[in-house]
Amino acid sequence: MSNTSRMNRLEELGRVDAEKAYTGKGKRNLKDEKKRIVREIKVSKTRQGPQKPKGPQSRMVSEQKARKLGYSGGGLIKGKPKLAKRGWK
Repeated sequence: MSNTSRMNRLEELGRVDAEKAYTGKGKRNLKDEKKRIVREIKVSKTRQGPQKPKGPQSRMVSEQKARKLGYSGGGLIKGKPKLAKRGWK
C-alpha cells in the first residue's frame, strides 16, 4: 500500500522535528517549515468533505429538515390512519 499525502506530510514533520539548528537563522527556518507542514496537514484534513455538525445544533438542524419534509415529531399525523407515522403527507 502506498503512502497517502497526509502520511507523507506527517513523515516530513517528523524529519523536521528531528533536525537540529545551531544558529538563530536556522532555528527560525525550521520553525517556519514546521508551521508550513502543520498548516498543510490542517488544510488537507478540512478538504476531506463536509462533516456532520456535533452537539445540540445538529439536533436542531435535523428537526428543521424533518419539518421541511413534513414529518411530525414522531407522533401521529393528523387525518391519517394510525399506521402512518412517517412518510405520509
